[in-house]
Amino acid sequence: MCHVQLSDVQFVNLSVLNAIKTGLLDNKVATCCRFSLDATQAELLGNLSPDQIWAFVANVGPITLFPPRHDLLSLLQTPLPLAGPLATVRSPTLPHR
Repeated sequence: MCHVQLSDVQFVNLSVLNAIKTGLLDNKVATCCRFSLDATQAELLGNLSPDQIWAFVANVGPITLFPPRHDLLSLLQTPLPLAGPLATVRSPTLPHR
């Protein structure tokens, strides 16, 4: 049996990819909106096996696949009761130009 030691970044990548895969099985449209996926990305991620996800994460290495929201600093500085509503109404990505 092989024991793979993941970096913190790899662990986050693995967790997010698994959350996406699980979400796609449950509600494809909501998951695509939540993670800003297009149909091609959703199809590919939905078809990956757990072993393929592990292998991908291990081979990409400690490089983040999921950058933070463009408004992360602003959300962190917002009073806690307002952070959730503001995160909901603001787009997590910058609009395409």
